[in-house]
Amino acid sequence: MTKALDKSASLQGHAQRGFSLLELLIAIVILAVVVAVIVSGVTQLQKTNTNQAVNVDLTQQSRQFMDQVVADLHQAGYPSVTMFDLATSAGNPALYATGLISVSSNAIQYEGDVDGTGVSEIFVQLNPAAGPCPCTLRRGAVSKINYLATGLGPTYYTEVDGVANLNIFTAYNKAGNVIPMPCGLTAGAYVCADGSAMKNITNIGVLLNVRSNVPNPTTGAYTNVTMSTEAQIQ
Repeated sequence: MTKALDKSASLQGHAQRGFSLLELLIAIVILAVVVAVIVSGVTQLQKTNTNQAVNVDLTQQSRQFMDQVVADLHQAGYPSVTMFDLATSAGNPALYATGLISVSSNAIQYEGDVDGTGVSEIFVQLNPAAGPCPCTLRRGAVSKINYLATGLGPTYYTEVDGVANLNIFTAYNKAGNVIPMPCGLTAGAYVCADGSAMKNITNIGVLLNVRSNVPNPTTGAYTNVTMSTEAQIQ
C-alpha cells in the first residue's frame, strides 16, 4: 500500500513539473523565427501592393490623357467654315473651327466643338517645354469667342505628371509619312517646317513615357509606363 502511494505521488510530481529553462528558450526562439517570417512576408506584400498601385495610377493617368486628346482631335475642325454661308462665316469667325492651329513635338493647339458648348481653343503643352524632365503635360481650353476678343490663353490643368520624354507629338500625312514640325501660321498661311500645308496632316501620334515620383520600395528603381496612340483629324 505504501509503495502504491509513493508511486502515485511520484506520477503527480512529474505531471505537475513545468517547462525547463532550456525548453522555454527553444520555444521563444521558434516563436521569434515564425514571427519574423510572417512580418517579412507582410512587409514584402505591402511593397508589392504599393508598386502595383503606382503602376495602375500611372497607366490610368496616361490612358485618360490619351482618351481626352483623341476625343478632342476627332472634333478638331468641327463645325467647319463650309457649314455656314459666306456672310455668316465672314462676320462670325468664332462660329466655326479652323482645326489644327499649331503643332510641335511638345505642344499642340487646335479648335473644335469638343463638348457641345461651341468652338473652343484648346492647348496641350509640355511644361517646361525643353525640360529637364520629369515634366508635366497640361491642357487648357478657352472659348474661341473669348480668345479672339482678348487674345488671352486658358487656365491650364495638369493632365499627366512625371512625363520623361520631350517628343510627345508626331504629325503624319494620309500616306503615313512623318511631316516635319513645327507647323503653324507663317506669313498668313498654315505650313510646316518643310513648307507643306498643314491641311496635309491627317493623323497625330501621341507618345508618353511616364515615370513614378517615388522609387520602387523593393528594387529602388523608378517605375516607367510607356503608352502610345494615334488620333485622326477630321
